[in-house]
Amino acid sequence: MVKNRKLLAEQLVEESVVLLKNENQLLPLQEGQTVAVFGRSALVTYVSGNGSGAARGAESSNIIIELEKAGISVCEELKQYYLQQREAEAANPQEKFDFSQMKEAVNSGLMYEIFGTYHAPVPEYPIPECLLTNVRDRTNTAILVLGRNAGGEECDRRLEGDYYLTEEEKKLVSQVCENFPEVIVILNVNGLIDLEWTTKYASVKSILFLGLPGEGGAKAVAEIIKGNVSPSGKLAFTIAHRYEDYPSAKHFSWDKEKEEHILTYEDYGLDAEENGSFGFRKSPVTVYQEDIYNGYRYFSSFRKEVLFPFGHGLSYTKFALDAAAVSKEEDGITIIIDVKNVGLCAGREVVQIYVSMPDGKTEKAERELKGFAKTEVLKPGEKTSVSIHIPWDGLSCYEEKSSVWLIEKGRYKLRMGTSSEETVCICELDVSEDIIYSICRSALGLKACNDGKLTFLKKNCLKDQELPSDACGGVCEENPMYKLTLSGIDVKPEKREAGQGRQVRDFSDFTEEQLAALLVGFGPGIPFAGFLDTTFPETICDKEGKPLTCNDHPAGHNGYVSPAIKDKGIHSVFYMDGPAGIGRTAWPTEMLLACAFNKEAWYRFGEAVGAECEEAQVDVWLAPAVNLHRNPLCGRNFEYFSEDPFLTGVCACAITKGVQENHQVLVCPKHFAVNEQETYRRGNAKKQYDAVDSVITERAARELYLKPFEMLVKKANVRCIMTSFNKINGIFAGGNSDLCNRILREEWGYEGFLVTDWGDMDIVVDGADAVAAGNDVVMPGGPPVINQILNGYREGRVTRGQLETAVHHLLQVIESLKGRNGENGKENI
Repeated sequence: MVKNRKLLAEQLVEESVVLLKNENQLLPLQEGQTVAVFGRSALVTYVSGNGSGAARGAESSNIIIELEKAGISVCEELKQYYLQQREAEAANPQEKFDFSQMKEAVNSGLMYEIFGTYHAPVPEYPIPECLLTNVRDRTNTAILVLGRNAGGEECDRRLEGDYYLTEEEKKLVSQVCENFPEVIVILNVNGLIDLEWTTKYASVKSILFLGLPGEGGAKAVAEIIKGNVSPSGKLAFTIAHRYEDYPSAKHFSWDKEKEEHILTYEDYGLDAEENGSFGFRKSPVTVYQEDIYNGYRYFSSFRKEVLFPFGHGLSYTKFALDAAAVSKEEDGITIIIDVKNVGLCAGREVVQIYVSMPDGKTEKAERELKGFAKTEVLKPGEKTSVSIHIPWDGLSCYEEKSSVWLIEKGRYKLRMGTSSEETVCICELDVSEDIIYSICRSALGLKACNDGKLTFLKKNCLKDQELPSDACGGVCEENPMYKLTLSGIDVKPEKREAGQGRQVRDFSDFTEEQLAALLVGFGPGIPFAGFLDTTFPETICDKEGKPLTCNDHPAGHNGYVSPAIKDKGIHSVFYMDGPAGIGRTAWPTEMLLACAFNKEAWYRFGEAVGAECEEAQVDVWLAPAVNLHRNPLCGRNFEYFSEDPFLTGVCACAITKGVQENHQVLVCPKHFAVNEQETYRRGNAKKQYDAVDSVITERAARELYLKPFEMLVKKANVRCIMTSFNKINGIFAGGNSDLCNRILREEWGYEGFLVTDWGDMDIVVDGADAVAAGNDVVMPGGPPVINQILNGYREGRVTRGQLETAVHHLLQVIESLKGRNGENGKENI
């Protein structure tokens, strides 16, 4: 049990901060060393992002204060200048939304537009030249802290003046880097920003990625700068030279204010109505044209140079890695790596294992992360061993024509390294025949009307592109120490059992009205109902005018609870956001947490958040968020772990286990699925825009964007999942039976319940259609959606059996929370 959450919040950041660059060992700084600290984020350090992924805990510390506490001497004159600027700014606050008008905004449907309004980065404070001169005379070393908190829920970031530096930042960078020979850059950001400019200034010796670190971040980074902690974080994403280098750059809409910049079906030669979008003035799309080549898969496969590769991260010490053993087990391959600290101070190392798979029926990315392990702190000269296991399914790919997960014949190469670009081949595995690992049914594929009209990225698309000489299927130039063989008899194919049709309850004493009333959130059916003084009804009534359901939760507020029918022993369940915690401790955001590459740390984080949920009587934590980093401008990348599905899945599974194995609390991973763009993810009724359609191949969806959810179902016993607003190949995720029934329940064997994303869900997809497609609870729901479900029942769009199945899934979850609700004096069905 985690007792000191504040300390844990700091330790998580200490393990996650990534040292990207450290020329001439500028870091760590010496005791009492004087530095000039620039950048408003040094004083106003960002701890979290916006929307449901925001942390709402303590935010009192900042980097300047913590540097002084750590024994670093900060130029007082410069510090006082920043304090004066901050005080002047506080006396003239920027205009913000008037929450006294919240009821009107919610009731008029404008709330999501308010959340989705883009706010540019706050301008940097200008530095007078005379002050710069005075400070320069006192020290050769400067720390420049760059901050970002633009974008967020319903709103992606911008390219100019956001991803690229603002004009004020450019001037500050020039002042600092041209006047101080030793510059340390700290990135206190909610997503990636351009770092190509750092290559143009020889004075930039060190770069630290801090991300949005929560309340313990300022102290943790000060401890690293001082050298009390050696950095051990590794990048969970790729940092390219330019935005245009990312393969999704031309296929991602981000500027809501410029209608002509929003990509539509017509931009790809497709027809909106053929794709199911009728009567809209604009039908946005985001085409996953890069296919399976997201992130480092693209940069490695097409030999594109990057600034900092996936998995990269420096330490204050050095390590030597040696492959001690590679063995073939019944369920996969086990690799033992010896790690020795050969440097001069204590530190931790992350060993990464990548697999290069042969091209065959399907072409493969040049390498994929399949395992990793982080050592404990090793003293100079100390040695340890780590064990990494790769199950057979880690070698499989999805073959669309046959709808199977296949381990193709050919030579597989296991590569040991410390980043996606720094690896050595340690083992060659010869697969003698094609091995079918599991059999599926085609689902989520492209619409027939789009066949032949779209081109997805393939290796042979770039005829002039020089591909890696060590491409998949070739012979390892390094002459690997270990060679193994694999045949079909060595692999036990996965057996899938359908998760649907296992209903055991008798609902004959429930009316259709009672069933429908249980399949929504309790409340008036508008977002944030718990914060409003509304006059709208909270449920429907029976023939005698008696409300069918109520909210009997001791802490949960309307709009975030499920309905109760007390005379049937059914009691309310309380849900709460979000990925950075429930508003007590301000935890590091997921983008930073993933950089820890430490399952045990993630488990402790989950254990701590689970305890906070129990204290607040929260039953379902609406997290983790497991969408992928597809484009650096996505407004919610800070609350997503990584560009890599395997790393994302391992993170999410460890956190889930930390919560659910220690507490009567469930997690609710989101957003299921293929929801990597915030711009018009739910459309815009006022502008007559449809919800964005994620156009993607079935293989890319299964191998990348569904994979973390699959891992959570099969490895972490997840029992609640949130569907997303967007469309997938023309069909709303919340109304997509392929996604919710065929894949999730039939193939993966999921037996939990599905809840929609919050807010105006009835505008995105009809409640009856959502239930028929496999959603069990429509949020926030209320009487408007209850009536939709009943209308759909009368029209035959949803059957009584489907209503009963959905309620069955909900009651299973209520039963699993019996201990929690028992503490509240309740008795479950």
